[in-house]
Amino acid sequence: MTKSTDAHSGSFSAVVVPGDSGSKDLSQTIIGITPGESYTLIAWYKVTAGDEEDARVWSTWKNGDTTVYHVGDVNDRSQDPLRGPNDGYFDNNGGVWSKYELTVTAPSGVDSFYYEVRSYKNSTVYWDDLSFVKNSNASLNNNPISGFASYPNPVSDGILNISSASTSVKEVTIFNLLGKQVLSSRFSGIKKNIDVSSINAGMYILKVTEEGKTATKKLIIR
Repeated sequence: MTKSTDAHSGSFSAVVVPGDSGSKDLSQTIIGITPGESYTLIAWYKVTAGDEEDARVWSTWKNGDTTVYHVGDVNDRSQDPLRGPNDGYFDNNGGVWSKYELTVTAPSGVDSFYYEVRSYKNSTVYWDDLSFVKNSNASLNNNPISGFASYPNPVSDGILNISSASTSVKEVTIFNLLGKQVLSSRFSGIKKNIDVSSINAGMYILKVTEEGKTATKKLIIR
């Protein structure tokens, strides 16, 4: 790994060139994780050489020194968004800076998170602005949406109401607890009724973005 002035933001990024040695990793263990809370993982990357199987996340939860996989079957990585995602690779996107973002809920019994990004042989991968943020903290600290409301919660009639004090464009996304997006909607105006009747009953994460401000909360659908 070396330092590069080709950065997504700020003055430098990390550039990884594994050669033919297999893979090279950047990793960090994040302590103080709260089970049941929602977290968002973000990684900015740029791939300038490789074969479309060049970069991905390879993260896990931890309970002390014990690894806790995000899905129950450790041999079925196709169901784990934290390992790939879903055992796949990031899209190279023509060699431009690209964002990978994933919202997940910490499973029971964990106390830390092992955040790892991997670069594979014969690739050149730039990494920048890596983060893993507890969403309740992010909502409080990063300019919450003025007048934001979502109701009812639980949703029992298939309709979720989203509103704020502004008529600006709102982007609404709902994720399941594995971090998979199950609904995406976009609208302008103060209020809109979102049809969630096609979503199975359960607990989800609702994320609403307006003018660069984000509100995130748990959502129950019955």
